[in-house]
Amino acid sequence: MRLVKTLIGIALAPAAAAAAWATAAALGPPLAKFNVTFPLLGGAGACLLLHAAGRGSRLYVAAHELTHAMAAVLIGVRVRKISVGRKSGYVLLDSTNTFISLAPYFIPFYTLAAAGTYWTAAYFADVRPYRPWFLAAAGFTLAFHLLHTADILSGPVQSDLKKAGGPVFSLPLLLLLNCLGLAAALKLLFPELLSLHAYAHRVLAAQTWAYGHIYSAAAYAANTAKIYFKT
Repeated sequence: MRLVKTLIGIALAPAAAAAAWATAAALGPPLAKFNVTFPLLGGAGACLLLHAAGRGSRLYVAAHELTHAMAAVLIGVRVRKISVGRKSGYVLLDSTNTFISLAPYFIPFYTLAAAGTYWTAAYFADVRPYRPWFLAAAGFTLAFHLLHTADILSGPVQSDLKKAGGPVFSLPLLLLLNCLGLAAALKLLFPELLSLHAYAHRVLAAQTWAYGHIYSAAAYAANTAKIYFKT
């Protein structure tokens, strides 16, 4: 099974890289409309400053372990214990799988909490005056998720990735899922700024281009090898 996942990861890597490029190209112009997105970007900037100061590790560990637990509960796996320290933690589960192992790396726990609080409050009161604050919280928590996820994945290979099938499988999958998650978040926060149809078309076009060039390079290499061995 590990070999199969490794091969899937290798095959998925060009799609993930193309999706990252397409996502940056697609999300850049909407985010650049500062008169609309300023609160979101302001929150993200505040998080960047906090992260640069080395703060927030314990909060990230708590979110990480709680997301493992949340993913387990969602699919009916029993959570026996959660431990959170300043720099590390763990969750004891009856069993695990790829979804549970990788969930903290693509699910922004605090963003979901902020959105859930805001949208629940909207059922009971007029929250429109507080929308800029919600957008700032969304920007802060999305940046928090991305920055800490990048930090942890750039270090030693995490045991979560090994459990999920290895880094060759997990990293491309996580890159792809985070790209799709960012696009979905922007669409939910600013429905008028992003067309998911146009975004999907751009991602698929970039992936087609990537695989097309890989195929052309492989065909060229194969034909060159045939000529070389014939001689």
